[in-house]
Amino acid sequence: MRLYCGDCTVYDHLRCPTHRIKEWTGSFFIATSLKKLGLRIQLGHTTGESCILPHKSFNDNFVLIDTNGIHEMVVDFCGCETSQTHTKQLLCMGWFPSTTVDPRTAATFQLLHCYKILSFESKASTYEFYHSLVCISDNVVPLIQDRYESFMCMVREWQHLKMLKHFGRGHDPVGVSGTKEGECAVLCPACPQPGKNLPPDWKEAPKAKQWLYSLFVAIDANFRLKRQNISSDEVDPSLSEGWSYFMEEKKFKSHLKEHLSETQEKSSCLNHNAMNMAETKLSQGLAATGLGTRPNGVGDLQKGEKYINMDYLFFSTLHNSHLDVLNVSYDISLSESYHISYLCLFIRFFVPNFHLPAHINKCQTLFSFNFARFVGRTDGEAPERGWFNINLVASSMKAMGPGCRRDTLDNHFGD
Repeated sequence: MRLYCGDCTVYDHLRCPTHRIKEWTGSFFIATSLKKLGLRIQLGHTTGESCILPHKSFNDNFVLIDTNGIHEMVVDFCGCETSQTHTKQLLCMGWFPSTTVDPRTAATFQLLHCYKILSFESKASTYEFYHSLVCISDNVVPLIQDRYESFMCMVREWQHLKMLKHFGRGHDPVGVSGTKEGECAVLCPACPQPGKNLPPDWKEAPKAKQWLYSLFVAIDANFRLKRQNISSDEVDPSLSEGWSYFMEEKKFKSHLKEHLSETQEKSSCLNHNAMNMAETKLSQGLAATGLGTRPNGVGDLQKGEKYINMDYLFFSTLHNSHLDVLNVSYDISLSESYHISYLCLFIRFFVPNFHLPAHINKCQTLFSFNFARFVGRTDGEAPERGWFNINLVASSMKAMGPGCRRDTLDNHFGD
C-alpha cells in the first residue's frame, strides 16, 4: 500500500495497464487513470521499447474491457516496415479486437474466457455481465463511450473461434470453409460410433449380442426457447452453417416451405397439446415457438411440435449413421408416413415413461420401455434433463436475432 509518484506509477504499469489507480489529494483518494497519468501502450515491440514510426489509435483513444472494468487508454500500433496488422498486434497482447478494420475497442482473452464459463454455469446474459463491468467502472463508462454492442460481437466471435479451435478446424488441409455439417458437435461417448468405440468385427456379432450395437435416438421439443420476430437471417446470419448442433438453416427452411400448405392431422391417441396446438394462434408474433433437438439436428419450431419439423430433425441426424438397429424414443412417437429403409434397419419406437400415461392403453403397452427387450432399464427422458439446464437462458434468447440465437445455443449445447 505504498504511495508512488506519477512517473513511477506509469513505469510500473507498463505490464499491467488495466490496474485501477487512485490519487491522494492531501485529504482523500480520488479515482484517476493511467491514461491521465500519461501511460502509452506500445504494441509490436518488447515492453518498455518505443517504435520509431508509431501509429496512434483513432483519436488517440482506445477502450479495453477487462475483468476489473472498462478502461480508456492510449495505444500506439507499430508502424515499422516489418510490422504485423493492427489486429495481430492486439492478439499478440492477448486482446481480442472488436473489428479487423481500424480497431478502437478490444476485450482481454481472460475476460472472454471468464464470461464464457460464467454464462455456461450461471446463464448470465451478455447484457447483465457487461453492465456489471460498468458498475465496477464507477458507472462512468456509459457517459463516455458505450461498448455494449462491440462486446456482444466480440463474445460471439470468440466463442465461434474457440469452437473451431477445439475441433482442429484450423489444422485441416481444407480449412475452416471445408467444415462439414455436425463436425463441431461433441459426440456422446456412450453412443456406438463405428471406428471409434466399437470392435472391428461388430457387424459379425451373433444375434444374441447385436443389441449391444444399437443406437438409442431420443427426440424432444422445448417450448420455452421462443424467439420474437426480430431481425432476419440476412441481417443476422449464423457464423457456422450447421457445423455444430443446429442444422443448416437454408435447407431446413426450404423443406418447410415446400410443405407449408399441408394441414397436420390431429392426434387421437394422446392428450398432450404439443401436436394439437400446432395450428393455434399462440404463435402469432413469434418467429419460433420452440426448439426440437437431437445431436447434430437442432431446429426451430414455428407452430407447435409439427411432424414436418420434427421428422426433418430426426432424419438429419441419421444420414451419417452406419448402425443397423435403432431404438427411437419420442414423447408422441413418429408418423408412419416417413421413409426409412426397413430392409436395412431394425427400428423400434418408444414413448418415454413420463409421457406414456398421456397416451391410450394400447400405446402404453406397445411403446413402453418396461415391456421391451434389449433396451435396459431406461426411462427415455434424458432430453428433459438437458432442457432443465438450458431453460435458464430462455429469457435472453427471446429477443435475439436468428443467427445470434443459434450460435449462443450451440455453445450452451456444446458445454
